[in-house]
Parts: sequence; C-alpha cells; structure tokens
Amino acid sequence: MNVLFLLHSVSSRSGVDIVTRILANELVNTNHNVYLCCLDFSDNSVSSKIKYFKIFSDWKKVDTVQNINILRNAVQKENINIIINQECQNMPWANLVKKSTKNSNAKIISCLHFPILMSIDYFGKKAKYFPIFFAKFFKKHRDLKNLNYAYNNSDALVLLSEKFLEHYKNLQPKKDFKKLKVIANPLDLNSKEINFEKKDKTILFVGRISEYQKRLSLTIAIWKIILNEKKYNDWNLKIVGDGEDLETIKEKTKNLDRIYFEGRQKSEGYFEKASIFIMTSAFEGFPMTLVESLKKGCVPIVMNSFLSLLDIIENGKNGFITPDGDINAMAEKIQMLMTDESLRKEIALNGFKSVEKFDIKIIVQKWENLFNEFSK
Repeated sequence: MNVLFLLHSVSSRSGVDIVTRILANELVNTNHNVYLCCLDFSDNSVSSKIKYFKIFSDWKKVDTVQNINILRNAVQKENINIIINQECQNMPWANLVKKSTKNSNAKIISCLHFPILMSIDYFGKKAKYFPIFFAKFFKKHRDLKNLNYAYNNSDALVLLSEKFLEHYKNLQPKKDFKKLKVIANPLDLNSKEINFEKKDKTILFVGRISEYQKRLSLTIAIWKIILNEKKYNDWNLKIVGDGEDLETIKEKTKNLDRIYFEGRQKSEGYFEKASIFIMTSAFEGFPMTLVESLKKGCVPIVMNSFLSLLDIIENGKNGFITPDGDINAMAEKIQMLMTDESLRKEIALNGFKSVEKFDIKIIVQKWENLFNEFSK
C-alpha cells in the first residue's frame, strides 16, 4: 500500500506527532510505502524511507488552492492508496483532503484524537463575549458539524477508544455508524524490563503548562499537602514541559521547596528515573504520557476527568484513579506509594505488563486489517 499521513507537523512535540512517527516507521518496516504531508517537518527519528511533502499557510486556513494542488499532485504521482487525515476535527483539513482526492481512487481515513466535545465545559468558562450557555451551545454545534463533515467525506473514521465510540453514538443516535472503527494509539515497546536501580524519589508531571487543560495549580496544591509532612523530605517534584502559564506557575511556587521546572525536554529519561507520575488534567484525549509512564514503571495517579482513562488504567492494579478535582484523595494515594516501596514496585510491574496491548506490532495489524477492507 502507498499510505500518506496528513497532519500539522512532525516535530516530536505533540502526541499526534509522536503517534504518527511510530505508526509511519512501522508501516515502512512492514513493506508499505509511506509519505508525510505537513506544514513542518523537523523530526530526525522518522525513517529515511519516508517521503515528505510540504504544504503552506496558516493551519486554520490550510485548504488553499496551492495546498490542494500539492496534495493532489502527490496523490497522483505516488499513486496513493490511503490518506490518513490526523487533523479531521478541523474542517479546512477535511476540505483539503476532499478537494485533493476528487476523481482519484484514494481511500480516506479520518482519525479523531480526542473525544467529541472534549473541552466544551471549559470552552464555556473561557468565553469572554458571550454567555456561557450560548458559548457551549455554539461549540457543540460547530464541533459536531466539523466531525460530521469529515465522517461524510471519509471511507472510515478511526476513534482511539470504545468510550469515544459510545459517546459519538449517544450524540448522533440516528447516524449510520458503519464507517466507525476503534484503534488505540501505538507504543514502541523497546524496553525489556524496568530498571528499579535507576528509580529515585521523584514525583513527575509531564505536559504543556496550560492551566486551561492541565490544571497544574492542582498539582501544586497537592505538593503543598505533601510538604507539610516532614517524613517525605527526601522526595521532590519535577515539572517537565513549557507553555503559556509557566511564568505564572513559577511565581506561585517560588517559596515552595523541592520543586524543579525542567522546561521542554524529552520525557523518556524522566519517566525512567521517577517513581510516581501525576495527571491533574481537566480533559484529555488519549494521553501518551500516561501510557509512557506505564512503560517506564513510573506509577500513575490520575484524576478521573477523561473518557479513555479506563482503557489505560485499572484502578489499584496498574495505577490509581482519584475523583476529579479532589486534591486530598490524590495526595493520600501519593503518600501511600511514597511510604510503601514494595507496593510501588508491584504496581509498576503490573503497569509495564499492561501496555503490551498498545504494542506497535499489534496496533499496526489493526491498521492493516482496515486497509484490507478497502481492497475487498
């Protein structure tokens, strides 16, 4: 198969970028011809066998005549069989694919990396010029319109979780769901075991420093609770990431002990060394940082705030799920793990085993099964 991925960028900075790289490299290894079409390409871990087509303009206005011609020429010249649109929730990207593939035989797979209406409650809270109810109603209408446009102009719509599928069906009860497929994000399982000798007494936060989504203020509030207990004086909190609220958070924590801001870094080494990973997000799609923590034996404690969580974490077995917004419940679980090293190791080992279902070898077979459906 000749497979082309369409996405914003390939630069190792976002989950979509990383997932695309892992999947594209594995498809090359399984004898597919793979192509990338995006606005920016700066990831040197992408296979040299993958060809890159550059498109231009602002990502919200990507369906220009120039880009339509670029993508159309790529589809024709390379005889593309499959286009995987990683930005289908944005109508200009869906429109770009539609116009570029007119009169071609290429099959279109649209991938939704977030649950429908994922952030609608928080969108309403951020509305400046409209009443919250109207703002949320507008966003729901717009998001469903965009998604239905992508669905109607695709041969398949891939969701990351069965929970996303249930949610979509509830929102659109009269819709034909024959095109819907569920394929989770892949993970490159190159680690053979957890090296507990590397582990130190670190609690880890990894993510964009954006209060709107990540709610780092809750992480800081939890850390204040832990600081009140002197028996945990040998533990520290590391914040890995960058974002628009970084300086504000730094100012609020300048008088707190043992908290370190590491900036934007490759997270793998941090997961290898840290013992506990915490996630206080208001919403998520299918967070690869959570899967990565399991892979590296860094025990996750997560607030129950997003649909795909139960696809990844089994509470009490490979991690812990606490009520959304409850900082005391999360602090209690963290302190339990800080105190009990044998429990940390047991949960970490369970977590390491649990991510086998996300192994790229398994996930790519599901993609190939979907490709084969088009050739029947």
